[in-house]
Amino acid sequence: MLGPGLRVVKANGVLVALGMCLVVLSGCFWRGYPARIRTHSALLVSFAQKGRDLVATGRFTAESLPELTYPLERAAAFAAQAHASTTIPPPSLLAFDALIARYRTFVDLVDQTRRAGTGPAAAQALAEPLAAVDAAAAAVTAALDGEPGSARR
Repeated sequence: MLGPGLRVVKANGVLVALGMCLVVLSGCFWRGYPARIRTHSALLVSFAQKGRDLVATGRFTAESLPELTYPLERAAAFAAQAHASTTIPPPSLLAFDALIARYRTFVDLVDQTRRAGTGPAAAQALAEPLAAVDAAAAAVTAALDGEPGSARR
């Protein structure tokens, strides 16, 4: 006779299947992690350089600011997703957090600098913060290269 014990076995089987799905999905995220973090890092550096160039030529306006903040929002969302997917963040993720912070500071400075003026003086004012963004991106790459399974793809 089949009694309530059969339902418990089915419920446990369903829970095991759900658990396995979560493990597989988590693995999928980390499988693409190296390529995604490299892409985000390269984009942040590229947009920082573009912001500096636009301020120097006087073509950066308040309407241009979302062009610099959107990559920041996407990178921050990716970092949040990565942090949520692990209990111990890899060194590359910690370096990426530093890159995001430096880029955020750079974007704020670009906005302040564009109000103050344009030309070579504006470009010079952004040189050091841009170098900090570049250095932070290089730190992400170095940390990623040192992690197992994160070979350049």
